[in-house]
Order: sequence, then C-alpha cells, then structure tokens
Amino acid sequence: MSLVRHTINPNKGCGAIVNEAAVKDRLSCGMKSIHYDGRGKVQYYLCEDCHLKSLYPKGTQPKRG
Repeated sequence: MSLVRHTINPNKGCGAIVNEAAVKDRLSCGMKSIHYDGRGKVQYYLCEDCHLKSLYPKGTQPKRG
C-alpha cells in the first residue's frame, strides 16, 4: 500500500487506486473514507501525488537546495 493521506475537500483526487494489494474493497483517490477530522467532517482518501499537489498549488515551486 502506498502512502495514503486524507483531505476534507471532496473535489481533490484523481481516482487512482491507493491500496493496490487489496483484492476486494479497493480504495481510490478522492473516495469518501470512514475517517473524520477533529470537527466531525468526513475525510477523503488522497494518493501521494494528489496530496503533494494540494500542498503546492499550481504555480508554486518548493525551494531547492
């Protein structure tokens, strides 16, 4: 299973399968999870790439060396 993160924004996610090893009940990026944040809002699964995109919006680049 690759790195899986959560977000409260349902519009993020690419639909990629985040738990490749599962035979059934596969989870996909952007799918509603069973987890809730501290305020009781539903969270959604994010793959590693979408998580990084949510941290660095378009047009921003992280500092290098």
